[in-house]
Amino acid sequence: MAQRQPDRVVIINDRSAMVGGASNLAILSAKMFQQRGLDVTYFCGDQPDGDKPVPDTIGLAGKPLVLQGKLSAFASGLYNAKAYTALHDLIRDQDTPSTIYHVHGWSKILSPSIFRALANVRQRTVLHAHDYFLACPNGGFTNYQTDHICQLRPMSAQCVTSQCDKRGYQQKLWRTARHMLREHFYSIQDMPAHIVVVHERMRSRFEYSGMNIDQITTIRNPVEPFFATPNNPNEHDRFFFIGRLEPEKGFEEAARAARLANVTLEVIGEGPGRAVLERDYPEVLIHGWQSREGLRVLMQNARALVISSRVPEPFSLAALEAVSSGIPVIMPDSALLSTELAELGCGLAFAHGNTDALAARMREMASDDDLIRTFAAHCRDHAPALASTHASWIESLLDLYGTVMARSEMAEGAYPVPPAAGVNHFVGQRP
Repeated sequence: MAQRQPDRVVIINDRSAMVGGASNLAILSAKMFQQRGLDVTYFCGDQPDGDKPVPDTIGLAGKPLVLQGKLSAFASGLYNAKAYTALHDLIRDQDTPSTIYHVHGWSKILSPSIFRALANVRQRTVLHAHDYFLACPNGGFTNYQTDHICQLRPMSAQCVTSQCDKRGYQQKLWRTARHMLREHFYSIQDMPAHIVVVHERMRSRFEYSGMNIDQITTIRNPVEPFFATPNNPNEHDRFFFIGRLEPEKGFEEAARAARLANVTLEVIGEGPGRAVLERDYPEVLIHGWQSREGLRVLMQNARALVISSRVPEPFSLAALEAVSSGIPVIMPDSALLSTELAELGCGLAFAHGNTDALAARMREMASDDDLIRTFAAHCRDHAPALASTHASWIESLLDLYGTVMARSEMAEGAYPVPPAAGVNHFVGQRP
């Protein structure tokens, strides 16, 4: 049973469209909270194109950093003044002692400036760690120059001097400055913060990074199968890749491996990498982003799903959507789910960053119908235990919100503080 519910939930996210895992879940939560009768505000960095996530949507009409000019991206990526002002004013005008602020994504448009505004309501703010940007400057615990998992302690001298960024050392220094700015506005090392991780194994990464993990909660993402009645993937020959077409997702590795394995690859997703695929891998069929109905239709032709990310994926929503539909997956051994799925017989793992190994796994699946049939049966058997349902996910979030409000009330009673000079003081605030 959920604890006392909030008066209102403010969902904060870079994007207002379903263009990836974090945005999909941010929008899903907003819609489901509203269906539960809660007042919901959706605060986003872009401008909704068409339907809003919820009627009370505040869009800032910003563009993702990758679509801005270099100088604009450099400045607004460090500090988006418009985002700070809009969120600060929203909190000043509409905050209540039972309002929850839930941050899903901030690194694409909103910037660390939002944390300056949220510091005033820190006790009622939840940070959702869909990725590693709270802990790692480049967001992936990955050296993109070597395609190896990084073992350096984030923000150590070795980390700062390491050229691990995909765009060059100047970009690494910029990311380091951004990380320091976020920590300055909203420390998660010296102070506990309400953080949701999507897989249990993320905690050790965060702890190693020096983060305070006293208030970290694990809530696995909700999964909805592509279709209710699984088909027989052994009857099909197409491999699918689902995700943003950006380098860290490994779309080019999937295309190269498919060519080596001489199998058909279809891509569901969009991004700057589309031009790379169209130019260098014309045999790959690109479908762009798809609605749930579009995914359902396309994935009925899938033999397997390929995850080829260059970063250690905390939680691959697409992988578990496939597994829950009876479709086996191929994942790098760096993905936090890979060990579970391989042990349960729901797919195969390959050595992170090794395209030849990925191609070998694709050949193995392409040539063995009995293997695919066995994998599909295991997927159907084990999928329910691997993730939340939509209903259980929302219940878990509401339970967390109840805990957050109770902690806020205790902190307010135990540590009464006067407002700082020149700073608005909100109910439930601790500096």
